[in-house]
Amino acid sequence: MRDRDVIKICYLFYNEGMSQVDIGNMMGLSRWKIGRAIKDARERELISIAINHPQSDLTEIEIALAKKFSIKEATVVNISEYDRISPLDQLGVAGARYLTSIIDRHRILGVTWGSTVSYVAKNLLKVNANHLKLVQIGGGLGTIEGTDNPALTAMLGQKLGAEAHVMQAPIIVQSKSIRDTLFKETRIRETIEIARKADLVIFGVGLVGPESLLWQSGLLNERDVAKLKMAGAVGAICGRFYDDQGVRCSYDLEGRTIGLNLYELKKIKHKILIVLGLEKVQAILGALRGDLVDALVIDSDTAEHLLNL
Repeated sequence: MRDRDVIKICYLFYNEGMSQVDIGNMMGLSRWKIGRAIKDARERELISIAINHPQSDLTEIEIALAKKFSIKEATVVNISEYDRISPLDQLGVAGARYLTSIIDRHRILGVTWGSTVSYVAKNLLKVNANHLKLVQIGGGLGTIEGTDNPALTAMLGQKLGAEAHVMQAPIIVQSKSIRDTLFKETRIRETIEIARKADLVIFGVGLVGPESLLWQSGLLNERDVAKLKMAGAVGAICGRFYDDQGVRCSYDLEGRTIGLNLYELKKIKHKILIVLGLEKVQAILGALRGDLVDALVIDSDTAEHLLNL
C-alpha cells in the first residue's frame, strides 16, 4: 500500500472520525488491511497523536511511575501554592476520590495513623459502603490531634457507613512482655485477626528522626533513632521500620510494636500509599522496592524526582 493511501486512511480515521469498516468500503479494502495500515503508520512515525489537555502531562507521569515501579496505578497531584486549600488537603482530595472509586471492590479496609491519611479522611465525602468493615492495622499514637488511629478509623467508618473495629492500644509499648500480654486481650486479638483478613489498606510513610510522628508522640527517643539508622532504616509503615529495599530492620522495636508486621502488610491485596514531600523520597523508594505499595497517590514534584533517580 502506498504511503499516500496510508496517510489518507489515517486522515479519515483520526480527523474525520470514520470507522475502519466505512473506510474499507470506501477504498475497497478489508477492515483488517485498514487496521494494519493505521498500526503501520504509527510504527513508522508517519503520524503522531497529541493529547491537548493540561492534565496530559500528569497522566504521562502516572503511567511512567506505574511502569517503573511495577505498581497497579499512580495518581499524581499538581500541588498549587495558590489554591484555596492546603497542599495536604489537595492531596487528601485526590486520595479520597481514589478510595471512593475502588471501595465497592473490597470488603475489609485497613487503616493506620498518619498526616496524609487524616487528610484523606477529612476530605472524603459520605459514601454508602455498608458492605465494608474498617479495621485498625496497628495501635495508635494517642497524643497528636487528627492523626490517631482509633479516631481516624471511627471518622472513616462514619463517612463510609461501615462497621469500624478499633484497637485501644499504643503502637509501641515498653517491652515485648507487655506487648505479648496485650495480644492476649480479646478485643485486641480479635481486631488483629480482622486486620489480617483486610483486602485493602491505606497508609502513609513515616520518617526516622525528630520529624516523625512517633518521635513527636514520645514513642521514640535518640537511642532508638540511632539504632534504627545504624540498621539502615529509611522509613516506617504503622511503626514497622524498613531499609532502602523495603526489608524489615532488625531492632528490638519490632518486638514491642502492636499491629500487622511488614510481611502481613505485603499480603494485603491492594495497598494505597498517600505521600507528599521530597523529604520522604527514600522512604517511598524503600516501600516501592519492598512490594509494599500497589497504588500511589503523590504530589507531582516528588513523583518527577522518583522518575529521575
